[in-house]
Amino acid sequence: MFLGRVSAKGKTYLYLKKYCVRENYEANATIIYAFGRIDNALSNMYEWKNDFSSFPLELKQQGCTKKDLLNWIDTLESGIHKRSGRSFIHQQNIYEFTK
Repeated sequence: MFLGRVSAKGKTYLYLKKYCVRENYEANATIIYAFGRIDNALSNMYEWKNDFSSFPLELKQQGCTKKDLLNWIDTLESGIHKRSGRSFIHQQNIYEFTK
Protein backbone atom coordinates (compact mmCIF):
# COMPACT_ATOMS: atom_id res chain seq x y z
CA MET A 1 0.00 0.00 0.00
CA PHE A 2 1.12 3.54 -0.68
CA LEU A 3 -0.08 7.13 -0.46
CA GLY A 4 -1.17 8.84 -3.63
CA ARG A 5 -2.34 12.35 -4.27
CA VAL A 6 -4.54 13.97 -6.87
CA SER A 7 -4.85 17.69 -7.60
CA ALA A 8 -8.21 18.97 -8.76
CA LYS A 9 -9.58 22.51 -8.90
CA GLY A 10 -6.63 23.87 -6.93
CA LYS A 11 -7.00 21.38 -4.08
CA THR A 12 -4.90 18.31 -3.31
CA TYR A 13 -6.59 15.08 -2.22
CA LEU A 14 -4.90 12.16 -0.48
CA TYR A 15 -5.61 8.47 -1.13
CA LEU A 16 -4.30 5.16 0.12
CA LYS A 17 -3.75 2.90 -2.87
CA LYS A 18 -2.78 -0.71 -3.44
CA TYR A 19 -1.18 -2.36 -6.45
CA CYS A 20 -3.19 -5.12 -8.08
CA VAL A 21 -3.39 -6.78 -11.46
CA ARG A 22 -6.34 -5.58 -13.51
CA GLU A 23 -6.79 -6.63 -17.10
CA ASN A 24 -7.30 -3.90 -19.70
CA TYR A 25 -6.24 -1.14 -17.30
CA GLU A 26 -3.17 0.99 -17.71
CA ALA A 27 -2.89 1.88 -14.02
CA ASN A 28 -2.74 -1.16 -11.77
CA ALA A 29 -3.53 0.61 -8.52
CA THR A 30 -6.87 0.72 -6.76
CA ILE A 31 -7.96 3.16 -4.11
CA ILE A 32 -8.28 1.53 -0.70
CA TYR A 33 -9.23 4.64 1.30
CA ALA A 34 -9.91 8.29 0.46
CA PHE A 35 -8.51 10.58 3.16
CA GLY A 36 -9.98 13.71 1.56
CA ARG A 37 -8.21 17.05 1.22
CA ILE A 38 -4.59 16.81 2.29
CA ASP A 39 -4.91 19.46 5.03
CA ASN A 40 -7.86 17.63 6.61
CA ALA A 41 -6.14 14.28 6.14
CA LEU A 42 -3.05 15.38 8.04
CA SER A 43 -5.06 16.76 10.96
CA ASN A 44 -7.13 13.54 11.07
CA MET A 45 -3.92 11.49 11.12
CA TYR A 46 -2.65 13.51 14.09
CA GLU A 47 -5.92 12.79 15.92
CA TRP A 48 -5.66 9.07 15.10
CA LYS A 49 -2.06 9.09 16.33
CA ASN A 50 -3.16 10.48 19.71
CA ASP A 51 -6.25 8.24 19.95
CA PHE A 52 -5.76 5.11 17.86
CA SER A 53 -9.21 3.79 18.83
CA SER A 54 -10.70 6.38 16.43
CA PHE A 55 -8.63 4.96 13.52
CA PRO A 56 -11.05 4.05 10.67
CA LEU A 57 -12.30 0.47 10.68
CA GLU A 58 -11.84 0.18 6.89
CA LEU A 59 -8.10 0.75 7.33
CA LYS A 60 -7.87 -1.73 10.20
CA GLN A 61 -9.62 -4.33 8.05
CA GLN A 62 -7.02 -3.78 5.33
CA GLY A 63 -4.31 -4.60 7.88
CA CYS A 64 -3.09 -1.05 8.53
CA THR A 65 -1.41 -0.50 11.89
CA LYS A 66 -0.25 2.42 14.00
CA LYS A 67 3.20 1.94 12.47
CA ASP A 68 1.69 2.52 9.01
CA LEU A 69 -0.05 5.63 10.31
CA LEU A 70 3.23 7.01 11.66
CA ASN A 71 4.90 6.31 8.29
CA TRP A 72 2.13 8.20 6.46
CA ILE A 73 2.50 11.18 8.78
CA ASP A 74 6.27 11.11 8.26
CA THR A 75 5.78 11.00 4.47
CA LEU A 76 3.47 14.02 4.56
CA GLU A 77 5.73 16.01 6.89
CA SER A 78 8.99 15.25 5.09
CA GLY A 79 7.63 15.12 1.53
CA ILE A 80 9.61 11.92 0.87
CA HIS A 81 8.24 8.38 0.61
CA LYS A 82 9.91 6.28 3.30
CA ARG A 83 10.41 3.12 1.22
CA SER A 84 11.19 4.50 -2.22
CA GLY A 85 12.84 7.79 -1.27
CA ARG A 86 10.83 9.54 -3.99
CA SER A 87 9.38 13.00 -3.57
CA PHE A 88 5.75 12.95 -2.53
CA ILE A 89 4.87 16.62 -2.45
CA HIS A 90 6.49 17.80 -5.72
CA GLN A 91 7.41 21.35 -4.73
CA GLN A 92 4.43 21.87 -2.42
CA ASN A 93 4.96 23.00 1.13
CA ILE A 94 2.88 20.70 3.36
CA TYR A 95 3.09 23.22 6.18
CA GLU A 96 0.94 25.66 4.21
CA PHE A 97 -1.90 23.16 4.73
CA THR A 98 -1.52 23.06 8.52
CA LYS A 99 -2.17 26.77 9.08
